[in-house]
Amino acid sequence: MGRIRQFFGLEKRSGFDELEAFLAAARSTAAGIGVDPETALRYPPVLAAVRLISESVAQLPVHLFQKDGEGRQRADDHPVEAIIARRPNPWSTPWQVKSDLTSQLLTRGEAFGLVARAADGRVLELIPLRRGAVCVTTADDMSPIYTLTMPSGAQRVLDRSEIFHLRGMSHGCGRPLSPVVEGADAIGLGLALEQHAANLMKRGARPAGVVSTPSKLSDPAIARMRASIEAAHAGAASGRTLVLEEGSTFTPLTFASTDLEFAAMRSFQVAEVSRLFRVPLSLLSEMDRVTHANAESLGQQFLTLTLLPILRLWCETIARDLLNEDEQASYYAEFLTAGLEMADLANRVDAYVKSIAGGLMTADECRARENLPPEGGEAAKLRFPLNTAADGAAPATDPGAANG
Repeated sequence: MGRIRQFFGLEKRSGFDELEAFLAAARSTAAGIGVDPETALRYPPVLAAVRLISESVAQLPVHLFQKDGEGRQRADDHPVEAIIARRPNPWSTPWQVKSDLTSQLLTRGEAFGLVARAADGRVLELIPLRRGAVCVTTADDMSPIYTLTMPSGAQRVLDRSEIFHLRGMSHGCGRPLSPVVEGADAIGLGLALEQHAANLMKRGARPAGVVSTPSKLSDPAIARMRASIEAAHAGAASGRTLVLEEGSTFTPLTFASTDLEFAAMRSFQVAEVSRLFRVPLSLLSEMDRVTHANAESLGQQFLTLTLLPILRLWCETIARDLLNEDEQASYYAEFLTAGLEMADLANRVDAYVKSIAGGLMTADECRARENLPPEGGEAAKLRFPLNTAADGAAPATDPGAANG
């Protein structure tokens, strides 16, 4: 690409960077099918993986917290809290913004949002930018330069304070790696298998059978016989009784052993997509190896290995792009993942009982986790086991002992 830049004299043109990014994203695969972030989503396993991850991130609440001595408190009055938790802009919800930017991150390796600020620097809006609207170049001091292409076609260079940049893994300072681009051959093969299956059902990827005649037919007779058979038995008319004339016979063609591997190949490509996006196969509806014993561990694996790295990236990007340097010392964003960690009621209740008995949480705090109103009184107090009192201290009174 460097020689092409020099030959055409395009070293300084941001439009060429957009063309280079497009050519890098639209790869022709060994299967003969071009794969880019848009066409990849037409492959059901890719769409399922992207939806699963982006919607899982979107449904988790994120809040801004302020450090308070050794503890912390919600920064409900901070403008960034309003942006990330309640109203990022007048026409989008937090769910939509998180889902949109995460899906772009998964398919393109990066995602961009426009940050609107007041004159005093306060964040007013966070607006997701459409795919391909931002071109990133590198200045001599290695800092990024962001050029935004407006819907009208006009371009302007954004100030660093105007951009929200989610950027995934990359090689050094190069273009971020996208699972779609790096795994284009695997996705292209999956798309080719989908097309082959569709052709098999529509017209037959191989002849349904062979018609033999006792004597040689002329070309017009062959054409007439083929047309009459296809008109009477092709498409929706398939399955009707076949009537032949002049002593003709029909020999059906059966699937060979290689054809029986077709379904296995399609399943293997689903596993390839699972590897690309680090999603457990069971979450892509491949349930062959899922048991009651490992189902819970697979869900925990999805949270730990798939979601947490993306959530960490979101939190660090919020701190870098939405908070100033002074605020970064005392404020931080955090996703609340307790809802995913304890998905079913039985596990949640068991965890609450142990937390209350061990003095970790009050009953009212557990009720708040379930969106229930507080009871007050003893429910608002921590309870400690009687055998954990410090030396010389009076043991804590068990609230139930007074009624015994």
